[in-house]
Amino acid sequence: MLAVVMAGLLLSTPPGDVEQARADFERGAALYRAGDFRAALAAFEAAQARAPAPQALFNIARCQEQLGQLADAVDSYSAYLAAAPDAPDRAAVTARIEELRARLPLEASLRISVEPPSTVSVDGEPAGLSPVAVRLSPGVHRVRAAQEGYQPLEREVELAPGARIQLELSLVPLVPVAAGPERAPDAAVRDAVAPVPKSPPRRWTWVATGLAAASLGAGIAFGVSAHQAQDTLKDGTPRSPEQVQQVYDTAVARSNAANGFYAAAGIAGAAAIALFFLEPHLAAPPEAR
Repeated sequence: MLAVVMAGLLLSTPPGDVEQARADFERGAALYRAGDFRAALAAFEAAQARAPAPQALFNIARCQEQLGQLADAVDSYSAYLAAAPDAPDRAAVTARIEELRARLPLEASLRISVEPPSTVSVDGEPAGLSPVAVRLSPGVHRVRAAQEGYQPLEREVELAPGARIQLELSLVPLVPVAAGPERAPDAAVRDAVAPVPKSPPRRWTWVATGLAAASLGAGIAFGVSAHQAQDTLKDGTPRSPEQVQQVYDTAVARSNAANGFYAAAGIAGAAAIALFFLEPHLAAPPEAR
């Protein structure tokens, strides 16, 4: 049963709103007969918003009942009786309200919150902009949230009879694909590479090192010769005093020469070490120091 005539409109309603409300009412009735209860509900609600009338409230309740929104249907039927206290079907509507209230514990409630606020649909039917609360029959329902610039999100929710569920969703932003940096030409890359600095020359370092090595070699040679001369005096061979003095003088001279070369090798080695650290700075131009 559906109210087919919109009567009892408020006299204060502007004529333009009355005509539009009647058009919405008739469109809702046609949609209801076609079985599109959700679209019919939207049309009747639009008519009621433009020009409140008891018949629109009754039809809203009928659509809500068909959609399984039992608690909302009870509220709309009650509003209809309040707006039309002398309604001829008052007894039948009151009985219907009691029947629906007896079934209410079986109905489940689902409240959906989405960050950021998004368009929500339940089982493929629009439910509105989050946060939104819907009453559903027990069972499995599919919830979908979508917002421009974000990846859509779907969830399945199983509702037990009389359940009150809070579903919180968070959408992930779509990340734009960033263009990669342009690759520089090979020539530009080569030009950008700084030349490897050459090791500074250490000419005098190597000269001092050579002198140290030569002096050390000469010192070793004279040292060995001095020891040989000393060994000659100890071999027990009979010699005249002049020969002994000559060998002794030779050993002393060669020993002194060896010590002199050792000293020179030490000085040259120390100079080579110092030049190794100092020569690069001494050879560099003034602005590079």
